[in-house]
Amino acid sequence: MAPDRIEILFLIDYFHRTGGTEKHLVQLIAGLPAERFRARVVVFDMGDNPLLEQLRARGVEVLHLPVGREYVPHAWLQAVRLARLLRRARSDIVQCYHQKSDTYGALVARAAGVPVLISSKRDTGELRKPLHVFLNRRLRGLFNAFIMAADGVRAAVVARDHLPGERVVTIYNGVDTAHFRPPSATERAAARAALGCAPGDFVVGMVAGFRPEKSHEVFFAALERVALQVPALRVVAVGGGELLEPLRARLAATPLGARTLFTGAVAETRPYVWTFDVGCLTPAANEGFSNAVIEQMACGVPMIVTDVGGNAEAVRQGIDGTVIPAADPDALAAALLQAWRDPAARAAQASAASARVSERFSLERMCAEHVRLYLSLCRAAGRA
Repeated sequence: MAPDRIEILFLIDYFHRTGGTEKHLVQLIAGLPAERFRARVVVFDMGDNPLLEQLRARGVEVLHLPVGREYVPHAWLQAVRLARLLRRARSDIVQCYHQKSDTYGALVARAAGVPVLISSKRDTGELRKPLHVFLNRRLRGLFNAFIMAADGVRAAVVARDHLPGERVVTIYNGVDTAHFRPPSATERAAARAALGCAPGDFVVGMVAGFRPEKSHEVFFAALERVALQVPALRVVAVGGGELLEPLRARLAATPLGARTLFTGAVAETRPYVWTFDVGCLTPAANEGFSNAVIEQMACGVPMIVTDVGGNAEAVRQGIDGTVIPAADPDALAAALLQAWRDPAARAAQASAASARVSERFSLERMCAEHVRLYLSLCRAAGRA
């Protein structure tokens, strides 16, 4: 280890969208004390991404090491390159994100002599293949620690991968509360006007990629019920993805289509979030601890979320919003109607949500908890 700084290399399978894990990693690196840590990033599948440019602007080395299938000759050539990089950088810690990094990457890191290896589990893992579960169980002994994004993730992954509980720690995601904050009355009015929303409109939003696990069909099925009773309903769906155009086309033929704004993928969500009266997240499975949820809460938006992953750890039932069963459009419709009918309760939940994020889910707290873990693991490995 260098005498002045701990060398940490973050290994991630893909970095070609501005998703929750990518945003988390950039925020974590930015929050590490520069006098204590030097960070590098290796990506197996990389595309153009403004988040990567943020890292490079901070002087962080970002390397693309293309790896497709792990069991072909090219992958083993890349393994040699990765091992050489780890030795040359004298990496003290390798932290892995996603499946390929947790297996192929972890084996290379151990073979290269990296003393501290960490797996960062971002979701409950329902989408993993049986082979992945088998490999995770066999390779669990490689890791010094497993970081879980929420206790709900922890329970699911520990049970599925048979992880040793003493090496598992929960560290929640954090929010930049200087940026994600409640808007002033003027800012909120301007944000709503920019989207064509009238002052009396009831704006329901969802910030999520249009992927099967996010269950947008449940979200829109509930909204079609609500639209019959709430003439002033407006919907803002923030995000891109494979299911965006099919859903847009289906809704175009319904009365809800004219009331819905599909933003597509956006680099900055705050202007849209500032328009919301209520925010929703409706995954049926494979959720972690949503950055989008706590960012909306930080902006003073009461949330309605399904009881999946860490959603119920972020949103306290009846305090910051409402927690409903998964895959239940009737429950979502009922919660939305209740929120519409009770603006005083919405205001109280908005205030509570913002305060909860500041107290429990700040970016500073997330980074400090990672730093404490890193230092503890380095001391245990004789590297402090």
